[in-house]
Amino acid sequence: MIGLLVALLSAVVYTVGLAVEQRALHGSESISVHRPLHLARVLLGNPRWVFGCLFAAIGSVGLIVSLGLAPVSVAQPAYAAGVATTLLVITLVTGERITRGEYVALGVMPVALALLSLSTADGAEAGTSADTPLLVLVTVVTVVACVGAMGLAGGRGRYVSAAAMGAAAGLAQGSAGLHGKGLGGLLAEHGVLGAIVPALMSPFPYLYAVGWAVGIVLFQTSLQRSRASITAPVSNVVGNVFMVVAGTILFNESLPDDPVMLGLRVGGFALTLIVIVLVRGNVASAEADTSAKRAAALVPDRTESP
Repeated sequence: MIGLLVALLSAVVYTVGLAVEQRALHGSESISVHRPLHLARVLLGNPRWVFGCLFAAIGSVGLIVSLGLAPVSVAQPAYAAGVATTLLVITLVTGERITRGEYVALGVMPVALALLSLSTADGAEAGTSADTPLLVLVTVVTVVACVGAMGLAGGRGRYVSAAAMGAAAGLAQGSAGLHGKGLGGLLAEHGVLGAIVPALMSPFPYLYAVGWAVGIVLFQTSLQRSRASITAPVSNVVGNVFMVVAGTILFNESLPDDPVMLGLRVGGFALTLIVIVLVRGNVASAEADTSAKRAAALVPDRTESP
């Protein structure tokens, strides 16, 4: 339960940072994954984006802690559900229009969280060690596949949608999350100070940084093209599925033996996946609305007299 609560709190902090990043990106010049140096200059030269990124990073650290306290099949879906729900709440507060499906998502997420919470009643144990060589192989293959797919799609002149880019970002961030869970396991076993040396001697922090860097480049580009309540759920759900399935296997975590508890766990996980079905139909209109708003904000008013 502590791990579940930490995941939810981390999701709120991450989402606040995400909302700040979105406002910064929608007011900046266009970025592209095919111009990485220009992308870095635009992002790092925007103080508002840097501030939002700092908040998002704090939320990500909180997720690492929660993964050392609760099974990945509990902490990760709770975090993803918390991000999706908080984003929709922020969207409503800021006065943006959301679809009927997104309204339904607001009701689905608390149910998913309740099921995940109830599924921990049998004292679920979190895995703290993994098959490291296999974990490294899974990470390298996943990140290379994400970069290669986006490079080939964009290199042929095709338009890559925000949803597709968000999904690739989710896979890259999911691979980083697996190493975040490895770091969380070291924290749980050795404490903060005792985990420093084992962490530096492991591949976890370095491959976490690689997956995070690739994921953030893809996600920030998708975020500029659409609004966060569209791209973030897609990214989180894809990363969620990948991380829960791969993390449960790689960290040798067992699902609940009790059929009722197992049903609650599977049901909660399944409900977190429904969000992608609820938001995917609004991706095109959200991209069009965002493009129009960015064009109006960036182009000087031509009706003014010279």
